[in-house]
Amino acid sequence: MQDAQFKGGELPRIKIIKTTPKIQPEQLTSYTRCYMGISLDNPDFYGTSLEALLLWVTKNYQQCLVIIGDFLRRYNEQIFVCESGNSAEKASLAEGQTYLEQTRQIFSKYSEPSIKIVRWKECLDSVEYKQAKQILDRLYNSDQAFKASVQKDSFSFINRQKRKKQILAVSIEQAIEISSAYLIEEIAVFSSLADLGWNIEIYPGPELGVLVDIAKGNFSNIPEGLKKRINVELQIEKTQR
Repeated sequence: MQDAQFKGGELPRIKIIKTTPKIQPEQLTSYTRCYMGISLDNPDFYGTSLEALLLWVTKNYQQCLVIIGDFLRRYNEQIFVCESGNSAEKASLAEGQTYLEQTRQIFSKYSEPSIKIVRWKECLDSVEYKQAKQILDRLYNSDQAFKASVQKDSFSFINRQKRKKQILAVSIEQAIEISSAYLIEEIAVFSSLADLGWNIEIYPGPELGVLVDIAKGNFSNIPEGLKKRINVELQIEKTQR
């Protein structure tokens, strides 16, 4: 994989930390398409960090599907604001629109097919997503080990937010259940993307614990797409030498 070369050292360097599951570099370069989910609360998806990420993916892949994770945030609205139903959905979609407006100039430097932008809600319409979601819902309700793995990630998320002084609008038990629903939906979308030929996920941060467990083969009866996907964990080196 290529490092992106930046004019005048203005942008940070991108570095691959690891892949899940572990594969050889030559295998990784055999793929021509990737996807990158945008977490609106992650500062790496703004400013020069976003510019560096987009430059890196266009140097290493012919196509990158950029998914704005706005509608998925409706679960966070439930946890931290106690919004529900249409109110949570409207708030999350408004956040997505704000993000697109804030980053419009950066994304305008790229066009399809190198960069294609979609919003989260669009991903929920595919047959592949609905099939994966049904399988994962069933697994969550029947396999205690899988449920525990999902809830471990949920608990970690809630703890991180509490350390940031975020106040829960619901009980800790409700927060974990809502966060788990978030993760099941997210994982189902990842599975559906792999089924549609988007096998490589690019993300500037560590892989979810439950997806590491899935990659290790810890659970049976998982959606087929999750057996094909590869997570590429990137690090954005912000200090220039």
